Formats: sequence, C-alpha cells, structure tokens
Amino acid sequence: MSTTMPVRMSFIFVLYTVLAIITLWRTATFSAYDLLSIAVFPVIIGLWIKAQWARVVWFMFIIIQSIGLIAMSVVALIAYQITPEDVKLTFMGINIPVIPFGFTLLALIIFQWWVALSAVAKKYLQTEQLQ
Repeated sequence: MSTTMPVRMSFIFVLYTVLAIITLWRTATFSAYDLLSIAVFPVIIGLWIKAQWARVVWFMFIIIQSIGLIAMSVVALIAYQITPEDVKLTFMGINIPVIPFGFTLLALIIFQWWVALSAVAKKYLQTEQLQ
C-alpha cells in the first residue's frame, strides 16, 4: 500500500528540488562545493524512497541550516554595530535588503522544522517504501 505525498511534504520536496537545481548550476558555473548545498541530494533521495534513514538525514540537514543562519546572523549583527553602511547584500549587481532576506530565511527554516516535526511527516516516512 503506497500513500501519496502529503501537501506539506510536497512543498518541502519542491523546495529541496529547486535548491538541488541551484546547487548543480552553482557547481557547474563556479566549481564551488559546500556541505549545505550538497547535503540536499541525500535528503531528496531519502524522502522520495521513504528510506529508514531519511528522517535522521533530514534533521541533520535542517540543523546545519539553522546553525548556518545563526552564525551568519551573529556576524551580520556584529558587522552592523561596527560599520552599518558596509553591511550590504548584493547578487549580480542587485542590492538585496538584509532584514527582509533574513526574515525570509528564518521563515523557510521554521517551515522546514514545522514539517519535519509534524505527525504527517512521521506517518509518511513510516509507510511502506516505494518499490
């Protein structure tokens, strides 16, 4: 008996698929590898095949993201205290507002924790594996 993927899990799966595409583009363009980007692939595979280890890998991935966000937030706050005019975030020449960007990242991480800790995700990952 195979169940369909719940809506929350579908959103997570789409989010991680987009992240994986960005990772592949970044790797091909800049030859840049990092744990945060590469770690999305085992998470996607584990969630898709409903592997027994998927929940552990998924939690580790979100923990790494959370620690990274906390570290970058602390650095940004310290830099902002020293020289506020130098705290800028630019991508391809476009200036991105730091505060809304930070809140967007925080919302994404909170959403991931909410889905990962939900009974829906636990039930989905405990159902029969795909053949």
